[in-house]
Amino acid sequence: MNGSVLTANVSTQTAPVRALAPAARSGLRDAAAIVAIWTAVALLSAGFGALNRIYSDQPPEWARLLTLNLLAFELCIPSTLVFVWAVRRWPLGAGRWRYAPFYLGAIPVLVVLKYAIYLPIRLWWFPTPLAQIKSHLIESFFYEGFMLTLVVGVVHAVEYQRSVREGQLRASQLENHLTRARLEILRNELQPHFLFNALHSISTLMHRNVDAADEMLAQLGDLLRLSLERKSVHEAPLREELSVLEPYLNILRIRFGDRLSIGVDVDPALLDVTVPLFILQPLVENAIRHGIDRRAGAGRIDIRARAAGDSIEISVADDGAGLSQNGFREGIGLSNIRMRLEQLYATRGAVGLKGNPESGTEVVVRIPREGNK
Repeated sequence: MNGSVLTANVSTQTAPVRALAPAARSGLRDAAAIVAIWTAVALLSAGFGALNRIYSDQPPEWARLLTLNLLAFELCIPSTLVFVWAVRRWPLGAGRWRYAPFYLGAIPVLVVLKYAIYLPIRLWWFPTPLAQIKSHLIESFFYEGFMLTLVVGVVHAVEYQRSVREGQLRASQLENHLTRARLEILRNELQPHFLFNALHSISTLMHRNVDAADEMLAQLGDLLRLSLERKSVHEAPLREELSVLEPYLNILRIRFGDRLSIGVDVDPALLDVTVPLFILQPLVENAIRHGIDRRAGAGRIDIRARAAGDSIEISVADDGAGLSQNGFREGIGLSNIRMRLEQLYATRGAVGLKGNPESGTEVVVRIPREGNK
């Protein structure tokens, strides 16, 4: 009991730390980038200063220039971090220019604070008569103010680009979530329709052959189990799609017996190609309902998969009654497949119907072999 309580307390205390970790990592990355940038600027400035002294036939004084430049530019790091923090909360822009006085006031204050730290350290490190420095203070003050103004502009530009990228990422994630939600709805529309038909077949068979009905019920259980196991999966290798289809084909074999033969002809090279999961079952069901059930005598269904350029074509053909002369009204199965293909592949996926009266029907689904939208 005590051990359980202790474990619960530890978990409660560590959860906020995990929640803050991403923000802390992001802050550390930003700080490291700012330090690296100002260090690079200091090194470049020291290098140009030394080269200028060499060009003027003076000693380069590498150590002195490097120390002073590192001191001067590294002291810009706190000001930069202040502006990063401020820009993320009060960015300038349309409808937000009221924040401009804050930045205009913050720049001279930060310059004064920087020199309040810089000057004593500089004079202690490299003693220099104050009179020599005074003549450059006003010029340096304006130079530092101009530089911090540029920092504000650069930070705004960087944060604007970041906000654009984050907005695009959020929009992409939202679109992905909406697509997944639509696909889930489309799949859920098919399952009750199929389940009703399967249960109706089982209840009919029960009066004629109890053993066959029992076997059909077992196959239905396998099919529903596979469906639940892959509830959140919308695409899978063709190999998996065929294995998921097998229980349904067994149900049909039990139901129709010798009256139905089923052929599966799939190019082995395509077995690892990704296809929409549970796309074959409604096609086969349509072939039974609109083809085999409407004709007398035995019938046949052929399931094929072939490469077609940069796509794969999956077809389900029957030798049943064929298309009616009065036309064909697209039902739940085909309309559902059409919408799933549109959600997954946009214009790169398609479904077509071919057939004539008394000659059977073939449904062909075209799926891109690589990628989606």
